Amino acid sequence: MIENLLILIGESFWVASTYSQLSKLVRTKNKRGLSAVNMTLNTTANAAWVVYFASNHLWVGFISNALMFVMTGAMVSILLSSKKQRYAGLLSIITLGPLTAWLIIVYPGLAGWIGVTYNVIASTPWIVHVVRTKKTSGISERALFMAFGAMISTITYGILIKSGPLIVGCLIGLTFELIIMRYYYRYRHAG
Repeated sequence: MIENLLILIGESFWVASTYSQLSKLVRTKNKRGLSAVNMTLNTTANAAWVVYFASNHLWVGFISNALMFVMTGAMVSILLSSKKQRYAGLLSIITLGPLTAWLIIVYPGLAGWIGVTYNVIASTPWIVHVVRTKKTSGISERALFMAFGAMISTITYGILIKSGPLIVGCLIGLTFELIIMRYYYRYRHAG
């Protein structure tokens, strides 16, 4: 019973965080700090998570990741409107789409680990960029808090249901989140 509540809370935070980022992008048209390649990685990660949750009959996670797949896909399409990002973004779609489809068809039991891998690959350059440049453009404070709440709820859920991909993914995500929060609050008004 408690695990159902935790995943509902966690996934609600994930959806709200993704929606917050999409609405900020639509409202401001500010693409700085956002990458079509990284957003494509997150979109394909959502596809892998959809398979993970469906294959484990975890329907709240399935529905929320399907919603996030649509929202991150919308962000990719907006980012592709930039000539600067178009070719790298299209190349990532052409590469990751078939690769991900093949991986989750051939190895459906690894779908959660594929999702973790893509999420980490997508986040790492962003973390490195923020740490090196101390620039936090493209970061929504609301999205930071929602992602933090999502990870706390989801890792607790993952522990209760003994889900390796959810636990490892959230541990890595919490580490990244704490780094980003530190730099966001320290340098958000810089350059």
